[in-house]
Amino acid sequence: MPDRNSTITWRVPLTQPPVIADLGIGLHGVDRQVDDWCLPDLWSLHLYGYTGELEVCGTVIPIAPGRVSLVPPGVATRYRYQGESRHLFAHVRLSAQAGEDCPKLPAMMDCGADLPRIRDRFQTALEARSRLPQLARAELWSMLSLLSARQSSRYDDASGLHPSVRAALSHIEAHLSEPMSVASLARGVGLSHNHLTRLFRAQLGTTVVAHIRNRRMHRAHHLLTRTALSVKSVAPMVGFTDLQTFNKAFRKVYGVGPRSIRDRVANHPFEEDAAPAVALDWSYSQGR
Repeated sequence: MPDRNSTITWRVPLTQPPVIADLGIGLHGVDRQVDDWCLPDLWSLHLYGYTGELEVCGTVIPIAPGRVSLVPPGVATRYRYQGESRHLFAHVRLSAQAGEDCPKLPAMMDCGADLPRIRDRFQTALEARSRLPQLARAELWSMLSLLSARQSSRYDDASGLHPSVRAALSHIEAHLSEPMSVASLARGVGLSHNHLTRLFRAQLGTTVVAHIRNRRMHRAHHLLTRTALSVKSVAPMVGFTDLQTFNKAFRKVYGVGPRSIRDRVANHPFEEDAAPAVALDWSYSQGR
């Protein structure tokens, strides 16, 4: 099944939405550091928030935050962890057989500038699965289509971002719900606090703190407009333990409080919410 070039790839049928067999958050590397898996009739899709290794078809592929793996039914995999390891996962059935006209996707993909959108779609699918299963299927289908479009255009290869900046952006997206400081982020990507700050300013036109805040607010806005989650539930999902602080931060970016957004969607569920007046996605600085 794999195309054995420099990268293992699969033909993926995307003409219809996937049927979801399982969807959730996986936590591994606690009791053991190696896991073997093989799903006989399901595709396996993972969005990673950790560093490790995936072995598939005899090839060892690095796992890093912000990467996505896709493995077809019946293909054995081995995961090697480096301590506690968390990821979003979906086990799905794709209704059609993979033919020559189906797009090729690698076993491992770097989300690059599209990580915020890919993560949003995965997270929304997870939150919508019980109450809105058709939305969950549509979100995963959209995410797979976006990954396919990335491979055909290969536009992220020319992003020009410093590798440590890309690593920092991936870490931020994978840990929006957790406490985060510039100093700890800089240590994690092997730079000094000042060096990372200068790179963000030069390449993204913003500060590290401002980027984290904007990504949290963007994520909160997405959850409030695309799911039925309450404001109280959304706040800790974007790193706020104090509801008053969350309300103040959200109002500063969007001009209204999060409860106003939530109530507007509840009263008008089929209305598109107005786009924010500020650029919240770092990809704008790359001319996307």
